[in-house]
Amino acid sequence: MITADYVALGVIVVSLLLGMILGFGRGLKFFTSGIFGHIIATIVCYFLFAIVYNFAFVQALLNKFIEFLHSKENGFLEFLITIRIDLIALSVVLFGLVEIARLIIVAIVRGILEIDNPVMKVINKLLGMALFLAAAVVITLIIFQIISWVGGDIAANFRAKLDGSVVKVDYIFDNNPLMGMVAKIKGE
Repeated sequence: MITADYVALGVIVVSLLLGMILGFGRGLKFFTSGIFGHIIATIVCYFLFAIVYNFAFVQALLNKFIEFLHSKENGFLEFLITIRIDLIALSVVLFGLVEIARLIIVAIVRGILEIDNPVMKVINKLLGMALFLAAAVVITLIIFQIISWVGGDIAANFRAKLDGSVVKVDYIFDNNPLMGMVAKIKGE
């Protein structure tokens, strides 16, 4: 076993222990509060925007908004129309709704999973372990992606240190699914 294997096993053990100690409810609250929560809400808004934008009633509201701005015949309002203030307003409203929904959903899930019942406690601990392990995997993939983007000698030396990994850290580095997503976006 190489150093990367020991680090990987250490991260796995620490993630599982944290998940078991904190449980899913507290883990969910941790990952969805503060800056993490806003990042998650932004990503959800990004995926929902195209769906919501194509709703007929949303199109009608946005058209009325633009007509109202045109009716005022003001240079500043024309500038706002040019920068698509309608889409900006839709994004802000959507972000606010997603934030409210996130807070409500997290409160409900946390309340259910932290019921003082032996079965729910076990489920909470198991789901917490899965959540923290998944978070560790995502963070690892992001770190590997950043190292790949840096490239050059740094990436080559890092990759060389992963050769012969029993835990297959070298395979994970070479087949990082996040890099495939970037390649698709670039059209490669």
